[in-house]
Amino acid sequence: MEGKWPRKKIWDWYNARPWITGCNFIPSTIHSDIELWQEADHEEVMKQVRKEVELAAGIGFNSFRMLLPYEVWKYQHDSFMRNFDGFLDMIAAHDITLMPILFNDCLMPKEMYKKPEFGGKFPEPVPGYFGGVPDSPFDGLNVVGYFPGDEKENWPEIETYVKEMGKRYGNDERVIIWNVWNEIGNSNRNMMSAPLMEKCFEWLRETGVRQPLTADVWGVGSENPYGIINDPKINHPVEELSIGLSDIISFHCYGDYLHLMQYIDALKKYELPIVNTEWLHRPFRSLIQTHLPVFHEEKIGSYIFGFVNGKAQFNYVWNFIKKLPDIDIRLWMHDIFYWDFTPYDPKEIETFQKYNRAAK
Repeated sequence: MEGKWPRKKIWDWYNARPWITGCNFIPSTIHSDIELWQEADHEEVMKQVRKEVELAAGIGFNSFRMLLPYEVWKYQHDSFMRNFDGFLDMIAAHDITLMPILFNDCLMPKEMYKKPEFGGKFPEPVPGYFGGVPDSPFDGLNVVGYFPGDEKENWPEIETYVKEMGKRYGNDERVIIWNVWNEIGNSNRNMMSAPLMEKCFEWLRETGVRQPLTADVWGVGSENPYGIINDPKINHPVEELSIGLSDIISFHCYGDYLHLMQYIDALKKYELPIVNTEWLHRPFRSLIQTHLPVFHEEKIGSYIFGFVNGKAQFNYVWNFIKKLPDIDIRLWMHDIFYWDFTPYDPKEIETFQKYNRAAK
């Protein structure tokens, strides 16, 4: 089993590639990841996906970041694998790669957890709420999120999932980086996911994957990790663990230009390539015109959150922000196109086209 990549190897790999530019992709006609990957209505969903993939390629995006729901693999294994392969083929035809997210700490508490339902019509979004639902992990509540991996009896099945994905796609050029864990420590979980995250890195490496692995840092324990990072240093044990396991640093920052620069400076001390896997938050002054030039000039990979506005309603701020003073929540938080592909701000699209063209 190979371990973490040597520093020279990861820099050689990173410097040989074009600058990474893309988005966290969720099609506008769904507001649940399950709707994309489940067997029911898959072809109908893919009709819209094809249009949005063409739109992304048209402005020069070359990569998507997406969560793969482990539960769909568990309950609809064969169709999930078939649908995933078909999606990779589609984006590869447009020279777009995928950063798959395997697991995630943005979670609801156990009393609200339920087995996913497949098939049939999903509920319409409730207007005015991020994610299309009134209850979300982003309410600022002091509750602990739940994941089935919290019970160790589920680990053998999770190991099977991780290893199958690694064996099947670990030498696949359509996959650029494995995002092993999204925002570990979120939902008041702190170190709860750390033992399983370590095992997932180990299981993937046992399969001989040839892409780099990463787990995001995002400011666990900071005064306001989603926005202004007042003291942008990695000071939580779970984030030190994430960087220690990762071949490449991935981070989230929804703060303004000055705080973004402070965060980047704090991450540079690790002497590894850096990719920002979540940004764009207009009410917090995380703006395309100010931030994208930084990512391009520093060759820091860029994945904005959102793309075409739709049922996920990523234009609305997280619930806790609605209570903050001096924040203009009339501005869209995420997304850059309306549902009909009209730009939210044409100057933003011009900025993407300028820097994405330069990257090629």
